[in-house]
Amino acid sequence: MKTGLTTGLAFIVVASACGSGTNLVGTAPTAVPTTTTAPITMAPTTTVVPTTIAPATTVVPTTTVALSSTAPPPTFQPTWTSESTWDMCLVTGPDGRQYEWLNHATWMSLERQRRELPNTVMPDGGGATTASATPEQSGEPAALIDDFVEERCDLIVTIGAEMGAATAASAHQNPDVDFIGIDQHHDGELSNLASLVFPEDRAGFLVGALAALATENGTVAVVLDSTTEPSSVAYRTGFANGVAHIDPDVEVLSVAHPGGSGEPDAGWGATAATQALDGGADVIFAPGSGSGYGVLVETAGTGYDARNGALCIGAGVDDFLQVIKARRCMLTSVHKLPDEFHEFYWRPGRPAYIKQYEEALGLPLEYEVGHAHSTLSLINREFLLGGTPSGTHLGPVGLHFFNMWGAHKTGVPNRAYWPSDELKSLLADLTGALWRGEIHAS
Repeated sequence: MKTGLTTGLAFIVVASACGSGTNLVGTAPTAVPTTTTAPITMAPTTTVVPTTIAPATTVVPTTTVALSSTAPPPTFQPTWTSESTWDMCLVTGPDGRQYEWLNHATWMSLERQRRELPNTVMPDGGGATTASATPEQSGEPAALIDDFVEERCDLIVTIGAEMGAATAASAHQNPDVDFIGIDQHHDGELSNLASLVFPEDRAGFLVGALAALATENGTVAVVLDSTTEPSSVAYRTGFANGVAHIDPDVEVLSVAHPGGSGEPDAGWGATAATQALDGGADVIFAPGSGSGYGVLVETAGTGYDARNGALCIGAGVDDFLQVIKARRCMLTSVHKLPDEFHEFYWRPGRPAYIKQYEEALGLPLEYEVGHAHSTLSLINREFLLGGTPSGTHLGPVGLHFFNMWGAHKTGVPNRAYWPSDELKSLLADLTGALWRGEIHAS
């Protein structure tokens, strides 16, 4: 960690880079040839930031100066980080439904912190920067992490179980850099590595409770990508327990990909949804990252052949926006919440999550003016203040907004269903009870 970061407060005015139009990436300058026939190769004074990294910063980047081709190699100097700034760098999860929401929400959380930190817990003259990079092929995440280490980022955040090993290895090799692994379980404990995971069993419990309240014929279903993968098992267990909590007489159908016959995909998801509909299910939960799209579209039907008046519930993204063909059955989606708590509909009676985390992390009194809005920002700020919030932290889960009914081009909604205020309040209370441990999802 860079020196000079203390717990003292300073209120400073900084210029936000958002919307300024300034290019803050330290790119190499275009070489100016000495003649029209024999251009001289020019060497920049700085190491070029990979083109996939787009930092935003509250400080002015250094000017790049071209050297003569005969000059000795320059000493490495970062183009957008400095000793006085807190530099937060994100390696997103691989493309796909499983990480769409986490990628977006995590980046938004870091961006919010970039704007707010200089006005709260940053030392005099300090600022904050953010940068992000996205893996394009397997094996690349480790290289992107190394690039951020070389650029002297103070905090590196990575997303997805696939990046867990590379994140832990880099944290071990670079004890002066802080790391947060999202959706990662790490073996052992390092003082500079924190994990942020989300209890899928609690998410499943909330969906199960909603499904039990929304079913008309007493049969609901969950379609999973695996019979053994931990998140699938947690979703299935929580879903069944949530249904039983509301009405133990409601039948739960569980359809899971058996493995050994290829990866679950949309085609298999459609087949699984058909099986659930054949079994009489009229509410179907689709948390699978591989099968989910197929489950939702098959449950929705074409607008004229919807079966069972079935409703569907997504996971991981706002499926009302992402899977337009499923709008006629879409009730809501379940989300993992690394970002702001207050954006989600279960606000009535919401427990003081933020204060609980402040107390759990033992943050200094000065920190409380920082207005943290998420578990991620609380861990980040504790690192910034010189603490060691290492180990595993549970992030909250919740249901997204209930969706306004609409059909795609043709047809009508499968079934008119709108949750009452009493139902929303019940789900809000269940969310809080799960978080406080008053109800156990598994």
